[in-house]
Amino acid sequence: MICCDEMQRAMDYGMMIKTEKYKVRDGRVINDIETEYFIRSGDESGVFNYIGVNFCPFCGKPISRGLWFAEKKK
Repeated sequence: MICCDEMQRAMDYGMMIKTEKYKVRDGRVINDIETEYFIRSGDESGVFNYIGVNFCPFCGKPISRGLWFAEKKK
C-alpha cells in the first residue's frame, strides 16, 4: 500500500522496502515488529539494516497488513 507521495518516493529510492521479514538477505532486521514494511539504511559495503514499521513515517497512516485491515473495519 502506498499511502502518500513521500512514501512512493522513498520506495522508488530504495529507502523503504516492502518485503517479508524472512526474505531479508542483504542485512539484518533491527527490531521485532511484525510487518512487511522496512526502513533500509546502510553504507558503501552493501550491508543494510532494516527497521520494521507499522505506520508510514511521513503521513502516519497504518501500512502493515494487520493494522491496515483493523483500520478498515472501523
